[in-house]
Amino acid sequence: MTWNELADYFLKVAEEAGEALPQIVAEEATEYYKDTFNKKGFDGNLWPEAKNEKKTGSLLVESGALVNSIQPSLISPDKVVISAGNEEVTYAKAHNEGFKGQVTVPAHTRRTKHGPVNVDQHNKQMNLPQRQFMGESKELAARMVERIETFLGNILH
Repeated sequence: MTWNELADYFLKVAEEAGEALPQIVAEEATEYYKDTFNKKGFDGNLWPEAKNEKKTGSLLVESGALVNSIQPSLISPDKVVISAGNEEVTYAKAHNEGFKGQVTVPAHTRRTKHGPVNVDQHNKQMNLPQRQFMGESKELAARMVERIETFLGNILH
């Protein structure tokens, strides 16, 4: 192989890697963040237990809307952004960071065994413990390094 051929080879490898790496990072991060719902913990730390155990679903998973809202919102050569939540999943930040404060409960009708009961609008104190599912993670960094090394090994051989 001549020096010119070697230089062309390195340029081709760098171009291939530059195009593929942001997508690999986005896929790995999205997969890791969604997997935290199965592990019920983040970066090796388990989430606090629920006060009342649920009869159906799992901790933080009832409809699957929150976990399904996790997706790449930006993939560019120099930046990858993964986001969670949308118009229907407004509670993503509160679960990921925790929330302590007062919330307004809108007026609604509650169904009871004695028939419907109207409930007036009222305030309620809320103490939601942090159950982080996204953010910086040593586990994720290690998984990304492994995946990128595998990818680079494949294109170099």
